[in-house]
Amino acid sequence: MLTGMEKKALGVLFVVVIILIIFYLCFGVLYPNAGVVQYTPDTPEKTRVTYEGIILESKITSTGGHVLLDVSGVTVFVEGGADNIFYKTGDRIRVTGIVETYAGSREISVGTTGSISLIE
Repeated sequence: MLTGMEKKALGVLFVVVIILIIFYLCFGVLYPNAGVVQYTPDTPEKTRVTYEGIILESKITSTGGHVLLDVSGVTVFVEGGADNIFYKTGDRIRVTGIVETYAGSREISVGTTGSISLIE
């Protein structure tokens, strides 16, 4: 049998769980893509975006082992991705990353190759 204190603690725990479930469901409705938006040339810096396109060119940077992808005219910077990139020119991919400006040019910066997926 539960004591009075245990019953109160169980009641508080139940209320907290219900509040968290409601918050989770509302967050899914308000932010269905967890705040990720479709990339456009007007997307502000530091915005988390997703973008789909065909790899037109792939090159490794001269320092750091990073990869620059030209994905349908949009530059995608893959930090430290030289050893992990297995996509090739002509592949259709989806990337998720952060919009940044480097040397005056806009790019989507991808922290890991896990943010890149092949579309068949």
